[in-house]
Amino acid sequence: MGWKKVQYYQNVIAVLFSICLHLSWADRTFTKVYEPVSSTAACFKRLNGTHEIGCTSSSRGDVGVLHLVEDEASLQWVLKEGPHSPYIVLLYPEYFTREHILQFQDSGRVNGVLMLKEKGNNSTSLTSFSTESSCPNQGFGIYNTSSSKQCQKWNAPGNHLLLENLDFPIFFIYNDTESQKLLNCFETFNRPINGSAREWPLCASQLRSFMLAAINTPTCLRRSSVFSMNPGASRVCDPLGDQNIVASLFPKNASETYENNSVIVIAARMDGASLFDDINPSADSSISGLVSLLSIMKHLGNVREELRNGQTQSALKNVYFMLFNGEAFGYIGSSRIVYDMTQANFPFNLTSIRYFIELNQVSASSNSNKNATYFIHQSELSQSKELTDLLQKTGLDSNVNMSVVTSKNEMGLPPSSLQTFLREKADLTGVVITNHEEEYRNKFYNGIFDDKEKIGFVYGDKSVFSVQQNIAGLSAAVANSVIELLLASATGSSAPPPQVSPDLGTVDELLHCYLESANCSIFRELHGQNQMTKAYATYVGITRAPNSMSQVTSLVVSSYLGSIVENITKEDECWKLQKDKGYYWMNGSCYDTILINTTEAKSPAFLVDNYDWASGKYSTWTESVWQTLSVRIFIKPSLLHEILTLVSGVVMLVVSFVVVAKVNEKAELIFPTRADALVC
Repeated sequence: MGWKKVQYYQNVIAVLFSICLHLSWADRTFTKVYEPVSSTAACFKRLNGTHEIGCTSSSRGDVGVLHLVEDEASLQWVLKEGPHSPYIVLLYPEYFTREHILQFQDSGRVNGVLMLKEKGNNSTSLTSFSTESSCPNQGFGIYNTSSSKQCQKWNAPGNHLLLENLDFPIFFIYNDTESQKLLNCFETFNRPINGSAREWPLCASQLRSFMLAAINTPTCLRRSSVFSMNPGASRVCDPLGDQNIVASLFPKNASETYENNSVIVIAARMDGASLFDDINPSADSSISGLVSLLSIMKHLGNVREELRNGQTQSALKNVYFMLFNGEAFGYIGSSRIVYDMTQANFPFNLTSIRYFIELNQVSASSNSNKNATYFIHQSELSQSKELTDLLQKTGLDSNVNMSVVTSKNEMGLPPSSLQTFLREKADLTGVVITNHEEEYRNKFYNGIFDDKEKIGFVYGDKSVFSVQQNIAGLSAAVANSVIELLLASATGSSAPPPQVSPDLGTVDELLHCYLESANCSIFRELHGQNQMTKAYATYVGITRAPNSMSQVTSLVVSSYLGSIVENITKEDECWKLQKDKGYYWMNGSCYDTILINTTEAKSPAFLVDNYDWASGKYSTWTESVWQTLSVRIFIKPSLLHEILTLVSGVVMLVVSFVVVAKVNEKAELIFPTRADALVC
């Protein structure tokens, strides 16, 4: 009996070995059956206090037959006529419209969408593409629901898909080679011949973008808090947020308080948004204003010592630069700073602000013999002719036209961070400088195609009517206005104010850094090493993950407003004093960065006890956690073929167990014992 047991276990081991061998072969078979598609960007879920938006797949991914929608006939094929549903739709950006996407969702015949790059790699073929709302940040500004200005269509091309809840996955394929791979598969196996469907097998795709969060922000936060009690579980969503950057031109003593109307604020936003993960260039949406503010900062930093002498006798005591993060999602950054001001957790309060100057969308280029025109917007309750006249005068000195938008403008104040401040203090004197008088000049607002081509940026182009020239001229005009404001309010000052000239070199290099390559000279010098070859994403991200964009921008600010500590020449000595004195080593020197600070850009909604999530007072956006984002293609047989394959596999499995059992019963005959062998 002992020998029979040994034989039995040998047979079992042999079967297990055979199974393991087949599993190893199965892994190799897997790589032959499925072809991964790389260079993809997924649409993902976000949630707010009342609902969810974005895209998700089933937990195992959604599968469908590939079909290219390129005209009305192919659209109807997917929606009604095609016999091989469900489909994964291939399409170009011009067919990625709200109407088509909602038709796909309502049809029940589409399991996902793959958007390719612009057809023919022609980056100028699209005239507009914005998945943002036509009324950006509606409900978070100064106009209530009863006002006719509450939803003016500033972003006329906006199709609102960014804020739709879609029940299938959507991916953007941003690489030409990968796009061609998908097209080749469709052409070879799937394209109808003379209006007739092809027979199986067909080219199919599986899209995986399963999102863990659902319903709304309070629900997902509650689930995350439950999961946090279990060390083996994970959160399901995170609040949107990162860091604001706040810097001052002059130092402030800890005991010093600012009087009313004694501070000038110059502001811009850093972030952008799009429907797809990690693809948000924001060339005009945010980068143009950011670069303009950085250029202004550099101008004022260069003449700081000259200004300091007159500033001591001035009624205006300081200039603060504010770079907000998360503005695309309900003014997260600016609302947090205003909240901190009201809670006395900021160097000054709202009443201390004399002028608020915001740089919004300011890219402008021209091929005609005239200067660029910028528009100065104001709230009806906070007009300042002194400020607008000064901006117009300094603009002409820098070859930039500045036009004041009349207070009778029916559209009101455009979406801007200034609106957050005006909600708390309606008579705050502020202006928003843009490249548009009414609806946006930018037809790609908060979209994946708001890139360098759309604003006409060519690295190294310093011609008279280039975008670099116009942003540099605007920056110099604003800087000279601030200089005059500071010194005009000084008593006993007779010296002429310093003047700055447009700095095309800085603007050109900054646009290159933020739009083309983070491995630019400015960023390399600040980091002391090579950086990624593409530009950093502008999306604000989540509060628990550092944002590379804001981190490198903080270094740029430090280099423009920080001062070199002459008596420290060694890196390790500099780092030792970072915590106590705010020193930072960069560019081969030790910088005193005490004037540069970061504040948390996290919505007050996540700080207020028992906050009413449906109130709409503060942004409540969170981002869903996901596990895998992937696209792959394969050749799919007919359903009958799949059933036969499954049945045959099950039959083979049953037969194998029967054979093993029978072999075990006859083991003594098939495998004689040692005693039997000796007798023979």
